[in-house]
Amino acid sequence: MPSSQLQTPQGSVFFIADAHLGIEDEAAEAAKVKALCDLLDYLHGKACNLYLAGDLFDFWFEFRTAAPPEHVAVLNALSALAESGTSITFLGGNHDYWAGDIFKRRSRAVVSRDPVTVTHFGSKIFIAHGDGLPDGDWGYRMLKAVIRSGPAIAAFRILPPTLGSAIARWASSLSTIDTARIERAVGPMRRFLFDKLDEGFDAVIVGHIHTPRLWERNGGTAIIVGDWMANRAVVELDASGFHMLKWVEGGLVPADPDTP
Repeated sequence: MPSSQLQTPQGSVFFIADAHLGIEDEAAEAAKVKALCDLLDYLHGKACNLYLAGDLFDFWFEFRTAAPPEHVAVLNALSALAESGTSITFLGGNHDYWAGDIFKRRSRAVVSRDPVTVTHFGSKIFIAHGDGLPDGDWGYRMLKAVIRSGPAIAAFRILPPTLGSAIARWASSLSTIDTARIERAVGPMRRFLFDKLDEGFDAVIVGHIHTPRLWERNGGTAIIVGDWMANRAVVELDASGFHMLKWVEGGLVPADPDTP
């Protein structure tokens, strides 16, 4: 999706990231999905825009006529929110970059596989999932280029959907949420965010790193949204600025992000 300048209708702008739907055991998944659907219902009449900043799903790949069937409740909740008047934008992450027409039809979201630039409440905002953007991790950058290439996608589509899904879930199960690795990633991501602010953005917002963070720099705001999976993290933008929040049963409450 090309960069765009959006006029903000009445309501706030919300951001969530990294729910990794489908990765946890049955009880944890049920709780996570219920909380997410409750949030989406809660946003009716409150959100003019919702940005899903990547890795909503731990795996989503669309074969020619099939997509993961297990996320019906969330897709229906997204569709209902869109029907209520909220504009929803989905940015593909490293786990669900391949979302496309099937996801669009079922969720009624705009799908972007690239970062977007938007304007809300007079602020020029850069939004991305965040994987592969900071300096370093050249091995991952090379892998990212390969797995997102046309030939790789075409080759994967040749597989039967059940086999392709099984392989993807097996690969996902090999990676764990490593707190030490996350902390090591914060510094390079912060430098990337600050560089984007220096380019002239009023705010830069990413997911990918699962710990909520907010920094102010020369009048700009740099944010790591944090994950829905563990933190139930939500960012809200209204006329007064950005607010780091978390979902608790029944509503949103303030959250205090780390700011080292």
